[in-house]
Amino acid sequence: MQSEGGRAAAEVGKGIALAAVITLALVLVFALFIKLFSIGSSAIMPVNQVIKVLAIFLGCFFCLKPGKTALKGAICGLGTVIVTYFLFAIIAGEISFGWGNVLDFVFGALAGGISGAIRSLVRSGR
Repeated sequence: MQSEGGRAAAEVGKGIALAAVITLALVLVFALFIKLFSIGSSAIMPVNQVIKVLAIFLGCFFCLKPGKTALKGAICGLGTVIVTYFLFAIIAGEISFGWGNVLDFVFGALAGGISGAIRSLVRSGR
């Protein structure tokens, strides 16, 4: 029998894993579109942000159960941004850190918190 904290950690871990997989898959699809349709570099940053928000939302929506969903969502969003940062750093072969990364972490936590709150409202039928 798991404690309540253990169950919450498992939910957040599943949400992070799902969101990271969705992020990787959508970024690969987007990279294919960039190659096929010669999309300009100015579109890359906004599309990557949309991909992150969508992935965090889906991870929170499908993996979080009722109870403190905004907090669990914020942790899930922050964890997703950290995990995907390191995954893409490994793929690129270099780690660079700056204020843009800090803003990404805050943005991910905010997106996760909002996604968790939305999940709570949708699933409770309000």
